[in-house]
Amino acid sequence: MMRKGVLSLFFVFAVFILTAYSSDVRLATTPDLNLLYTADNLFMQIVEPEDISYIYKVRPARNFGGEFEKIYHHIPLVVANPYNGCSKLDNGRRADGAVVLIQRGDCSFVTKTINAENAGAVAVLITDNDAQNDEAQIHMIQDGTEREVKIPSLFLLGKDGYMIKATLEKYRMDNAIVNIPFNMTGMPTMMNSQPPWTLW
Repeated sequence: MMRKGVLSLFFVFAVFILTAYSSDVRLATTPDLNLLYTADNLFMQIVEPEDISYIYKVRPARNFGGEFEKIYHHIPLVVANPYNGCSKLDNGRRADGAVVLIQRGDCSFVTKTINAENAGAVAVLITDNDAQNDEAQIHMIQDGTEREVKIPSLFLLGKDGYMIKATLEKYRMDNAIVNIPFNMTGMPTMMNSQPPWTLW
């Protein structure tokens, strides 16, 4: 009897998880990769430093930039210098083969992404210039120049960007280590490690 009771509870829990998790999810594909999108968002996991080792929600640009053709495991995340990414990156050697974090403002999203691409970046995270923004997503769009952008460009909440940059500066680290895009398929939200300063 006890075993049947345990199995019944497990079944109820499984049905609850599947029902809750299927309400706002669609599967999107890229050439050789299946990724779970939730409300037009992707996800990134920071592995190091441990202080900010969470899963972050990022939003791909709406009408420019490339798509991820593979998942990057343990790739460097480098802060752009200059941070606004409006000119050639002074730390281009570190940006080569890395994901680059750039702050919004002073020039277009396309210009920022192209400057990172020219430095060899594989993707760009453009974080809001409002360090207190822990909720509002920005839809990044073309700037009217019709310039071609080959690498993915993604929007990151201002609070997330601030915490990442501040933590790297605190420990005098050249970069964080990330997995991007992070595949959330089949993982209930409650089991994921989200930043404590934001709510999804």
